[in-house]
Amino acid sequence: EALDQLTQSVFLEMFGDPVKNSLGFKTEPLHELCVHIFGGGTPSKSNPEYYIGNIPWVTPKDMKDIVINDSIDHINEDAIANSSAKLIPPNSLLMVIRSGILKKKLPIAINTREVTVNQDMKAFVVDKNKITVEYLLYFFEFYQKVLLNRVRSVTADNLDFQQIKEILVPVPPINKQKEFSNIFYKVLAEKNKCLQQLNELENNFNSLMQ
Repeated sequence: EALDQLTQSVFLEMFGDPVKNSLGFKTEPLHELCVHIFGGGTPSKSNPEYYIGNIPWVTPKDMKDIVINDSIDHINEDAIANSSAKLIPPNSLLMVIRSGILKKKLPIAINTREVTVNQDMKAFVVDKNKITVEYLLYFFEFYQKVLLNRVRSVTADNLDFQQIKEILVPVPPINKQKEFSNIFYKVLAEKNKCLQQLNELENNFNSLMQ
């Protein structure tokens, strides 16, 4: 938790409040900062053979961490050819836009490998000359309150995708964004180390209990 807070503090120190754009960076609509925006799809469940494969098929239930390496369900090339699911390149921003969880939280993550997503999600492939995916991830960490207030004001558990595409994102100098990305991955490595140590301690404790 302390490491998560550290990354947020570093972001605020470097870029100010992104919702108010307190440091006065130039802004651009989200869709102009992306080279591609993918929707998702669900291959027909009546063809179970589609779900025998090694391509991760990410759904809202997988979106528990801010970095996605794999998913519970997997699909194959045939499933992609016969559905609206598409291959999404690594280092894209994955976002849940339809789910009951949107009453509390906006699940967002970066995928480290090629994945597909279901129809409750969108994937943003950023223009690397303008913005880094790590900066965009933390922009939404702060902006999510604005989006979630919109969800709470209607009965449906979904975000208005047209509105999301038009969100004005402050765009700091790219070298400053890259500096933040380096810090993000250093903190993430520390976090993984802590989780590994915690796992080992729990295993040791369980063997002692035996």
